Amino acid sequence: MTSKDALPIGYPFASKPGAASSQVEGESLPLVTPNTGASASTGTHAGPRVTQRRLRAIEARLSDRDLAVLASVDRFRFLTAEHIEALHFNDHASAESGGRTCRRVLVRLRRERVLGVLNRRVGGIRAGSQGLVYFVDTVGERIQRQGDSSRRGRRFPEPSARFLDHTMAIADVAVGVKAAADKSGAEVVQVAPEKEARRPYVDRLGGSQVLRPDLYVELAARPGDEDVQAFFVEVDLGHESLPTVLRKCQQYEAYYQAGIEQRDFGGFPRVVWVMGAYRAEIAERRRQTLQAALGRGAKLTSELYCVTRAEGVAAQLVQEVRHG
Repeated sequence: MTSKDALPIGYPFASKPGAASSQVEGESLPLVTPNTGASASTGTHAGPRVTQRRLRAIEARLSDRDLAVLASVDRFRFLTAEHIEALHFNDHASAESGGRTCRRVLVRLRRERVLGVLNRRVGGIRAGSQGLVYFVDTVGERIQRQGDSSRRGRRFPEPSARFLDHTMAIADVAVGVKAAADKSGAEVVQVAPEKEARRPYVDRLGGSQVLRPDLYVELAARPGDEDVQAFFVEVDLGHESLPTVLRKCQQYEAYYQAGIEQRDFGGFPRVVWVMGAYRAEIAERRRQTLQAALGRGAKLTSELYCVTRAEGVAAQLVQEVRHG
């Protein structure tokens, strides 16, 4: 196995692999995360059974942008109206125009049962329609299933508050990266949350393991640039203990030592820990504690990791690519 010193961190020049970026296709930012913490209760939109004829009629009325919105919500599992607007309606002459168009589209997709909304809003009732959280409803699920023979029908769970907070935080980072890249002229080559970002590998004992980053990001300094930098992003909202966080770091270390990423793509992505908490002082203390633990971890390659706050992380990643 290759030694530590021979394994570069971050992709070198001309490392933009077609296979790595093939997880994400289409004009819009791709997103996904699985529902591994939701409650068992259902939130399915109630309504009459949709016949195959009606399904075809609804699908025929969907525009390319409608389908892109559906794909983004499907891939991320849950998105707010604000996320959807940022991803798919930011090309209008003004933010007001984009917002109005987004609201009209979402009302129509809800009426057709392509998308549904959860019972709770992000930010409470004062957040208005921007705080509504969308998921793929019955018709949208059947449309998505038609193009994927391996896909099975599923229930539409109302997630726990903790799971939804974590999912929304991951979406915030992903949407923020796109906004920061657009502002600075950088290119988002790929954004792939957990389901698409997972990496199978074999550990030193010969056991099969799977690394599950919250988010995988590839960025280029400018569109078409062959110099791509990659990041694994972990979002922690203060729910996990430090030993649990360090165990995840040890899993990254095992995957790093396996050399798969370096062999296939020329380098290993930076591992960015985005750490927050319900109080700023607690979040700062957790960041400092993790940073100190990484520094003294004899079995951890400390330069693999970056510990930062949620505020400004997207701009930080883009700046690292632009000036790194």
